[in-house]
Amino acid sequence: MSIIIFRQWFGNKLYPILFSLCIIVSLGAFLTLDALQQSVDDYISDNQKQIVGGDIVITDNQAWSDKLLTEIKQLDKQNVVFDYQFNAIVYTDNDSLLTRIKAVSLAYPLYGDLILTGNTGQWHTGSVLVEQQVLNTLNVNIGDSIQIGEAQFIIHAEILTEPDRPLTAFGFGARIIMHDSDLAKTKLMGQKSRINYRIEIKTPENSATESAEQVAGQALLVQLNQLTKNTSISVKTAEQSNTSISNLSQNFLVFLKLLVIAVIALSGIGIMSIVKAFVSRQKNTNAIRVALGEKSTSVITSYRILFSVMALISVLLAWLASLLVLYLGKDIFAAILPNNLALNISWISGIKAIVIALILTTLMTHVTLKSIHTIKPVAVLHKHQKQQNLSALPWLWLVCSGLAALVLLYLELGNIKQSLQVFAGLIMIWLAFALLTKALMSLIKWLLDKNIIRQWMVSLALQNIFRKGNQSNLFITALSMTTMILGTITILDHSINQQLIATYPEDAPNFFLLDVQANQQQQLDEMLGESLTYYPVIRARIVSVNGVDAMTLKTKLGRYYNISRVFNLSYANELLITEKLSKSINNQELFADTIDSEPMSILASFADFLQVGLGDEVVFNVQGIKIKTTITSIRARLKRGPSPFFYFIFPPEVMADAPQIRFATAKVADDKRVLMQTQIAKSFPGITTLDGGNIAKKLKTFVDQLKGLVQIFTALSLFAGLLIFATSLVATSQDRLRESFYYRMMGMQAKDLLQLSIIEFLALGLFAFNLGVLISVIISALITKYWFSLSYIFPWQIFTIAS
Repeated sequence: MSIIIFRQWFGNKLYPILFSLCIIVSLGAFLTLDALQQSVDDYISDNQKQIVGGDIVITDNQAWSDKLLTEIKQLDKQNVVFDYQFNAIVYTDNDSLLTRIKAVSLAYPLYGDLILTGNTGQWHTGSVLVEQQVLNTLNVNIGDSIQIGEAQFIIHAEILTEPDRPLTAFGFGARIIMHDSDLAKTKLMGQKSRINYRIEIKTPENSATESAEQVAGQALLVQLNQLTKNTSISVKTAEQSNTSISNLSQNFLVFLKLLVIAVIALSGIGIMSIVKAFVSRQKNTNAIRVALGEKSTSVITSYRILFSVMALISVLLAWLASLLVLYLGKDIFAAILPNNLALNISWISGIKAIVIALILTTLMTHVTLKSIHTIKPVAVLHKHQKQQNLSALPWLWLVCSGLAALVLLYLELGNIKQSLQVFAGLIMIWLAFALLTKALMSLIKWLLDKNIIRQWMVSLALQNIFRKGNQSNLFITALSMTTMILGTITILDHSINQQLIATYPEDAPNFFLLDVQANQQQQLDEMLGESLTYYPVIRARIVSVNGVDAMTLKTKLGRYYNISRVFNLSYANELLITEKLSKSINNQELFADTIDSEPMSILASFADFLQVGLGDEVVFNVQGIKIKTTITSIRARLKRGPSPFFYFIFPPEVMADAPQIRFATAKVADDKRVLMQTQIAKSFPGITTLDGGNIAKKLKTFVDQLKGLVQIFTALSLFAGLLIFATSLVATSQDRLRESFYYRMMGMQAKDLLQLSIIEFLALGLFAFNLGVLISVIISALITKYWFSLSYIFPWQIFTIAS
């Protein structure tokens, strides 16, 4: 008897097409992201040592101690790489460029290959390797000279791929690699230089067995940890080290997957509507089958076989669609993927998709198929109307569906607490929109009941929205949530772009100078033709907060801020013009008298992160000297953007004598910034200059790539909402035909029926659109004002076109 069901199902092509689309859209996106995530995971697993540079990595922000260097020099030179990284201005006679210098010893790289082009000869000291951006910006070729600090270098070759830099979509400096033995002649290695020191170590491979090799590596690790105990030096294995690719690619892909999980849920609703419409249409056939003696369980089984087969076929089509996306759209994901990553869909991803499809189909068809048990052939064939028990909710089905969603979240997040938080958040958001939709529908119903809407065509169309089985509430809820996400992203992007990118603030500095010495200020003022604003910078680490050491706090507070890093402190007697005083111990003054400690002002955002307030204690390590401080005021930023700020500010008498550098800002005309950058690099090689406008544009390009990915996958929710609308039309097709017949009997013309349907559909779309936009306006306004501290700018033109 299953053949009858298959014939009826495929006899109406609309049912299988809509059913397949629901699964293809959701699981096609899921398979694409799962393939990307699996490929990234495999890449990290297979190349972790290559990505971080060695088996053991030692890092610090200051020169190595003699004791550590003595220990390192005992190791085989071929297994050790000294790596120094810093920003510097590189220039020729006419051009200059901000670059990221990496000075390495001869053993680099320990893992992987450094791929070059343009010169296959031996790379000697006195020459450098550069990426294409250096060649293009400075208008130089391989073999030409460039100036770095106080030394000239010959360009040996162009860098194609660095093994320890797989993610290249975003960076503030063009890459240059040089020999570490050439560093001294640049004279950029000073006590106050911003240099990241790294030592990468490869554990010996000549041990008799793999276990012996691991023991030797572990012994070296223990020895290094003991040697660097109670210092700022970090010693980690390759497995313990975090990478840019793991922090960005994996986290962002998980975020996109959460959007796709929402699409899967919406697609499930579409499947439910299609199945309900088809089974309802087959009620006479089902009644006859039961009347002929076939058990209702057998009837239900035939449907389950049909829908399971359809789910498997749809997964196959989703797999093909995903392969097509991976093949044609690899450039779309370039911002979050390592270079030359091989993309493919693993068999594990395929099995996950099949399981999800079968579980989704089973859950979404269960309630409808269960109703077949209650079929009374006589009642059905005699067209008796069945009274439904509307008060009985399928609680078991709701619990199973919730558990299935929770399990899926846990599989993707790998953390039960986060899974519960996300699940609860999704439920709360859905309920909020469902309640708003219910309130909107109640308002429309009230307007209709009170005859406030008098235009008969509009009134009749709005009444049709409440047609049984129309799923108007569900459609408006789903579509308005999608519109809210897309609207919020669009408005935030517009506000940030208008104020920080497209129209860089006229009064904001666009030229930043780092590592300025006190004796250089007068010459810089004369060079730039104005008196610059200088900010003293003292580098220090946090030792403890209210008696809790920094490493314990790092574990407790999380990774949003790295509390163990080097912080830039400053001193002043007054607030910056971009700040206001939000709290103070002493009558709105920055500082107050303290006992056995020094007064200190903290920025509000960082105080919230540290969970501290007025009177709390923070201990700093400033160049080896511990300074105990008490928070006497809390500052808040009036606006965010291209303006300096400091987390911690002290009275001048406390920090004025500490080792320090200066940070300066200036306003330079667009056509003079490159020339000024070159002149400063020639006169003061140790000063690093940043072009704020170009950096903002580069950041915007990178953010646009991420934003585009979010919009693409959020748009799938929009498509899923449209599928719900289409399936609701199918589910109510019989009622619509019956109503059309009645309207024609009353004298309506075909054009009137068409107009009636158009008004109904437009009303549903406008209700969803306006509700989503209203919420997105509120959310984006709050984020813009209180998170970004920017003015709120609504993109009228964009939303007019969207409307």
